[in-house]
Amino acid sequence: MKFLLLTAFISLSTYFTASVEAKEVVIISDLDDTLRMANIEKKVKAAGKLITGVKPFEGLRAIFNEIKQTESEVKFYYLSNSYPFLYCGEKWTAKHGFPKGIVYQRSLKDKSKVFKTLKLREIAKRHPEASFILFGDNVEHDPDFYRNFLKENQQADIRVFIRDALLKFTEENNMVYFQTEAQITDDLNMSPETSKFVSHLPFKKLVPNFLIKNLKQRLIKTCREQLISCKEYASQRVEDIIEIITPKPTDK
Repeated sequence: MKFLLLTAFISLSTYFTASVEAKEVVIISDLDDTLRMANIEKKVKAAGKLITGVKPFEGLRAIFNEIKQTESEVKFYYLSNSYPFLYCGEKWTAKHGFPKGIVYQRSLKDKSKVFKTLKLREIAKRHPEASFILFGDNVEHDPDFYRNFLKENQQADIRVFIRDALLKFTEENNMVYFQTEAQITDDLNMSPETSKFVSHLPFKKLVPNFLIKNLKQRLIKTCREQLISCKEYASQRVEDIIEIITPKPTDK
């Protein structure tokens, strides 16, 4: 009898411990230039991509799919200031193999400066006990939206990852800026398989050519008093940056 009671107690303890440890994880991600190679910095070219098709960042896709497979309680939200008549975020994420989630895109009556803030508040209210992992980029205003989210939810477990699409090498408390996904696989506790896959992706799938071209144009525009020509300076700086951020393939 004592043995049976002990066994029952251990089983109940294991059950309740597992229930406590299985905390809900909520993934919130921007779409354009975070998951989609959209080139929002150049509006005209971004519009052209809507016709030819926008490719995904395969590194984050692999990371998201591993999170889906390994977390017992996980929800995905995709937020975008883009209009659904430009493209359907739900269809795009499904077509390109991202985990199924709720997609929010603003309507014509929604103001871009507050749309994401309001949706982030809604999501936080819906998941008061969750851990949050936020993904965005620095082409427009994601860092501002996420700083506000951190400020409004100071007691929550929140991690923020910002794609450094402008290649500024920004450093900021409470946010991780990354130039390639190979830099964040350890932070996200990815498996050796996913880490290896990401580190072996061709460079242009981690940092698309348009980001390099945009960087060079910005460098030339801001170059004023260099001893060498602005074009030479920009070209050398671009080469240095590519060397710095190119992942070293790992067999981890």
